[in-house]
Amino acid sequence: VMTGRLRNAYALLRPPGHHAEPERAMGFCFFNNVAIAARYAQDRHGARRVAIVDWDVHHGNGTQAAFHADPSVLFVSLHQDGWYPTGSGPVDATGSGAGEGYTINAPLPAGTGNAGYLAAFDRVVLPAVRAFAPDLILVSAGQDPSGVDPLARMACSADAFRQFAARLAALADEVCGGRLVACHEG
Repeated sequence: VMTGRLRNAYALLRPPGHHAEPERAMGFCFFNNVAIAARYAQDRHGARRVAIVDWDVHHGNGTQAAFHADPSVLFVSLHQDGWYPTGSGPVDATGSGAGEGYTINAPLPAGTGNAGYLAAFDRVVLPAVRAFAPDLILVSAGQDPSGVDPLARMACSADAFRQFAARLAALADEVCGGRLVACHEG
């Protein structure tokens, strides 16, 4: 994607990664795939700014930990409030030091379905990523906000995931030449 051979990609990875912190594995995650991809894009392909959108039902605590003090990476997380990891991802966790304001957490109440998620996309995710003007958009594309997931309580349909992807693909076309990579999480 960074070389232009592809405009976008979907990576079906196992195990998932967004809970893996810089110093420890957590929540079935051993390596933080999206964090590694962001640094690789910066170090090997000269990406100055990378936006990470995490729509997994769980907060991406590992991704947040990796970039909380880094203004070159915008991390935006939509997740079920009060879910896993306990106490992770409150709205007032916005980064630290030079990275203050480059972490955006949008904890959503249990039962938030398509309309609520799409409103959060339109009012929080898209404006933040657009303003950041990244060179690449990475997605922690957890499918566990689905209404059929037995462990979560978010009630999103397959059409909602299609709309999440369509909105981010259109935004990627607008701000970064279509460079979008979605990595499967939960």
